[in-house]
Amino acid sequence: MLEIMRKHAQSWISKVILGGIILSFALWGVGDYFLGSRVQVVAEVDGNPIPDSAFAQAYERQLNMYRALLGDKFSKEMIDRMGVKQETVQTIINRQLMLDEAMETGLTAPEATLLARVRANPAFQASGSFDQNRYRILTRNMGFRTPTDYEAEQRLNLMVDALQKGIINSADVNDEQIRDRFAAEYETRVIAAIIVDPASLESKINITDEAAREYYEAHKENYRSPLRLKLAVVEIEPGVDDIEIDENEIQAAYEEQRDRFSKPEQRHARHILVRLVLDAGEDARNSAFEKIEKAAARIKAGEDFAKVAREMSDDATAKNGGDLGSFGRGEMVAPFEEAVFSMQDGEVSEVVETQFGLHLIQLLDIKPEQTTPLEQVRNEIAEQLRLVRIRDEAYRLSQDLDDALGQEDTLKAAAEGMNLAVRELGPISQDEALAEDLFVVDSAFRQQIFAASPGDPVNVVELSESHFVAVEVLERLEPDVLPYVKVTAKVYENARRSMAAEQARTLADEILTKADQARLDSLAQQYGQPIYISKPVRRIGIGDDSTWLTTMVLEAAFDTAKGDAYQSALDVPQGLALIQVRDVIAAKDSEFARQKEAIESELLKGNGAVRFARWMASVRDRHDIIVHNDVLDRF
Repeated sequence: MLEIMRKHAQSWISKVILGGIILSFALWGVGDYFLGSRVQVVAEVDGNPIPDSAFAQAYERQLNMYRALLGDKFSKEMIDRMGVKQETVQTIINRQLMLDEAMETGLTAPEATLLARVRANPAFQASGSFDQNRYRILTRNMGFRTPTDYEAEQRLNLMVDALQKGIINSADVNDEQIRDRFAAEYETRVIAAIIVDPASLESKINITDEAAREYYEAHKENYRSPLRLKLAVVEIEPGVDDIEIDENEIQAAYEEQRDRFSKPEQRHARHILVRLVLDAGEDARNSAFEKIEKAAARIKAGEDFAKVAREMSDDATAKNGGDLGSFGRGEMVAPFEEAVFSMQDGEVSEVVETQFGLHLIQLLDIKPEQTTPLEQVRNEIAEQLRLVRIRDEAYRLSQDLDDALGQEDTLKAAAEGMNLAVRELGPISQDEALAEDLFVVDSAFRQQIFAASPGDPVNVVELSESHFVAVEVLERLEPDVLPYVKVTAKVYENARRSMAAEQARTLADEILTKADQARLDSLAQQYGQPIYISKPVRRIGIGDDSTWLTTMVLEAAFDTAKGDAYQSALDVPQGLALIQVRDVIAAKDSEFARQKEAIESELLKGNGAVRFARWMASVRDRHDIIVHNDVLDRF
């Protein structure tokens, strides 16, 4: 949109529009133009309006999601059939109602939780850590004026999420429900099937040229060439060799990151612990002090500290002679740390009391603070600086190219003005595009390009860190019906396959008419068809992973009584399956105890979802909700 505005900024139409805006500013003030009669209301909740601008933003996000998901199949007609407009406006209404309920109940979003959510978002990270500059740019691209506005939106989302989670988690489940679900899920069945494979009939089918031509005429739309595009491509990906880092930069970076290259003082100690809780009574304290003093006396008498620790310490480290390994400041509780870092090498402490009990500590070794010299990390720092410079340079070039696209009519003209290389591709299809690295990285990007047309705005897209690309569609070669002479072999193959499928269906229906009077074994022998017998299998397929046991076959089998045949043929990978239930095996009571907890958890989730849906319906019933479909129809 910005590029379109830039591109036409000098046109007479834009001057008229700008003139209208200026006139409105002069006569009525800024607010009137943007918030006056031009604003339309898509819905109202208790008389409070939901403006078309709020709907447009949410609706555009939905459309972008479907564009990425559907690729070439995306169309306005499909979106309308799916009811995406109504779904979007109802979601906005529900969110507003939930937000009102959350505020009434006093729910808040802790600052720490908000900060954690923002920093954990991979979109805002570079090289595995939060990137403030990237955060600022992306939130602006999302339509937020400042990161603070984005955080305010996320704070509201956290409140709504907390309310929804609280309602869902309030659901309960009883033992009868758990038992019924267990019986249904863990019952197994043995299923027999005759599978008529159309491929086995193809060798007996002769297709004449007349039949092939008739098939082609009836199915012409299946013989189209693929969509192909001719593209202009500009890639921005600065190389490491183009970046030079001088010594002053390295030295400055080393000083800034000195903590990273420094290892603080470490102390190696062992201890003896006599456990004592903080609120212990006098007798317990006396007993604990008596025990620790006995240990101290043995050590003062010359016994090995480690030997005494193995015999007297209550800590898990006793078997290792109380060895705690090496540690730095901040890793132990305060009284323990204070004692260790005030001792001399080889010294044994007096009794130290912490929340864990009473300690005797022996200091085994002191490793002073160590700083890795610059010479050892010079190359690492230089490489780090190069990557930062590359990222900055790539971003700068991407912004310059985006600006140039607003001034030029083509990607080629914009790139040449910046001395960026332009290469032409194609015409290529989506499948052929997979040979190009830039179309392999992001399938959504590839689908977006193949949904574009000549003249569409060109966007600069970041495919990966420091790798930006701009693609312009120069020519779009739409799929066209291929002549018969070019697809003759394929037509014969498809016509034969189609006729074989028809014959397979006829044969399956004939066998099915006799399935109630005979077991499938005898029918399989009579018609020369293979028969398959499953292992005992659960409704969800556990017990037998045969490919013919599809979800449809299992659902049909578990809806059919023992000994009966299902009354229609089912499509399976091998052909058409005619199934019969051989045996029904009840769930084992011995399994119930092992599965009860998992089933209960699953039921709680389901019941929670139902409870939330009912709660949402009850909230909506308490409010006056109006949707203006005439305004929605504008989108």
